[in-house]
Amino acid sequence: MEILSAKELSKYLKINEKKIYKLVQESKLPHIKIGGKIAFSRELINKWILESTEREKNIFIAGSDDILLRRIIDMYNSNNHASTIFYAPVGSMNGLKILKNGGATMSCVHILDIEKREYNLSYIERYLTSDSYVAIHLFAREQGVYLQKGNPKGIKTIEDIASKGATFVNRSKGSGTRLLFDFLLFENKLDPSTISGYNNEVESHFQAGLNILKGNADTSFGIRYVAHILDLDFIPLFSEHFHMVIPEEHYCSQYVKSFLSFFEQSVFLSHIKDFSGYDIARTGSVIYPAA
Repeated sequence: MEILSAKELSKYLKINEKKIYKLVQESKLPHIKIGGKIAFSRELINKWILESTEREKNIFIAGSDDILLRRIIDMYNSNNHASTIFYAPVGSMNGLKILKNGGATMSCVHILDIEKREYNLSYIERYLTSDSYVAIHLFAREQGVYLQKGNPKGIKTIEDIASKGATFVNRSKGSGTRLLFDFLLFENKLDPSTISGYNNEVESHFQAGLNILKGNADTSFGIRYVAHILDLDFIPLFSEHFHMVIPEEHYCSQYVKSFLSFFEQSVFLSHIKDFSGYDIARTGSVIYPAA
């Protein structure tokens, strides 16, 4: 077994020696200790390189649930690209946590800045290391209240959900949609405990819409497109920005570049024009860091 020092490994991998120690500290690089000093097996390093190369071919997206993004991923994967995309819709906040811990290639996010009442990039500085990420604007989408067809409860405002005794089904904690709904309750001085079913949670916009369609609840909160495809009534309340956040090290990857280029194709844009409630005017534009 051939043993390499950190300096020798630095030359072998053609990366800075400080980066070697950083990878060791983060438990991302296989190493051994000899006489209290860190050393490396060339055999294990070669195996690590092979596994890393294979792993980099796959793209792991964690974050907010979105039907249009699912369509894009399905279209990309079906085109037999060199990489495969895996999507975990775990909510905006959880997606950022996974991204920060290195468990995802990128994270899709929509988090409202409550103080400014707008969708900006403040969450990057709040939850991530701001100087090491790139943010892409994917699209804007309309959020609002789902209602049973014909609106039998006569709901016209968010206050009516509580005052008219409508049953509600909520999105899971940590999702951007849940954060937005909670903000709207706060803004309208409504106590969540006055809403019947506030603690009943589902994982996606589609599940929320299906609960209304099946009569399991009178109302919910989500994107217009789901109301459109399920033929539900809908009260628009907010237009939000949907972003993709990518660490710089992944942003430079040929596989990530290939996926992002998919957003620039006119063929792609023509395929998703039927998505009601989406604005794709700025799709694919880099919004952070500023040019």
